[in-house]
Amino acid sequence: MWRVLYTGQRPQHENIALDQIMLELRAQDKIPNTIRFLQFKPECVLIGYHQSVEQEVRLEYVQREGIEVGRRITGGGAIYFDETQIGWEIIADKNSFGENIGFEELTAKICNAVAKGLQKLGIPAQFRPRNDIEVEGRKISGTGGVFEGKAFLYQGTILMDFNVERMLKSLQIPVEKLTSKGIKSAEDRVEWVKRYLGRMPEKEEVFSAILEGLSEELGIQYQWGELTEEEKRLLEERKEYYRSPEWVYEVKRSSSEPELLFGIYRCLGGTFRVSAKVDPDRKLLEQVIINGDFFVEPKRLIYDLEAYLKHTPLQDVERRIREFFKDRQWEGLNLTVDDIVSAVMFPLTKMEGLELGMEKKT
Repeated sequence: MWRVLYTGQRPQHENIALDQIMLELRAQDKIPNTIRFLQFKPECVLIGYHQSVEQEVRLEYVQREGIEVGRRITGGGAIYFDETQIGWEIIADKNSFGENIGFEELTAKICNAVAKGLQKLGIPAQFRPRNDIEVEGRKISGTGGVFEGKAFLYQGTILMDFNVERMLKSLQIPVEKLTSKGIKSAEDRVEWVKRYLGRMPEKEEVFSAILEGLSEELGIQYQWGELTEEEKRLLEERKEYYRSPEWVYEVKRSSSEPELLFGIYRCLGGTFRVSAKVDPDRKLLEQVIINGDFFVEPKRLIYDLEAYLKHTPLQDVERRIREFFKDRQWEGLNLTVDDIVSAVMFPLTKMEGLELGMEKKT
């Protein structure tokens, strides 16, 4: 029997402390497999475990606005949390989903189950590799996880009511400009429950729907419970550490600033405006946003490509784009895969030229 918890609205450092505590206790068989729902108050930005605050967060803005900054125990990218968002987590024994299950398979199983839960709310959610849950091409939940011994923690968010402009101003996201056009472009890439349903369901309705999806897809039985006395004691002992500079700023700024690159590529099929965030030390494409004046069907094609290219080594970008289009049914007005490859690679080759010492053209 799985335990289900709602740990309420808490400051980010308490939620992160509970993540680590519950993962450790599950690895020691001191708590049962658990599904946790959580919320954040006050609003906050959480960076991934391997990220640098200075490179991911617009510190001047968040400090002025009173938005807290924290670090997750899981990898992945930076996330903005308002007080309405609902977090969901699974803390369990790895063998609960089959012996020797891999991370990609685990991701697909859990994301498909959460998507099924959202479907019960009337939202046609689907799993989108690598680790998103989307609605008609728009992201509604980002996810990620971590293993510890024989246990794992896998977590995600559900956007309930969302201020895209506040998110963009809090994070170092590769948008060309924080203009109304740039904000509209970002809004087209995400979906939230209130906008889709036209109403704001109570959190209990959301919990119930997600639990149904998890139960049906993963074949689990559950009952509501409470934190154990040991979990509460460890939380009091450890919570302050997770808001200390030692934890939050543990990963220092890398020797090179992240590159925020922009390029305009024109071809017979139209004009592409490509924004890319690149880690020059690791030679990694962290995120790409593709806008412009062109026509493709299905309309979600470009958004799916952006998700597919997250955290791709630079030398693999072209291969990944061609891999994405292989055997995929799509149409573009006067567009080819070569055009899309050229559009995405255009700003990246400029950065590589700078690394090689070429003079920057003006």
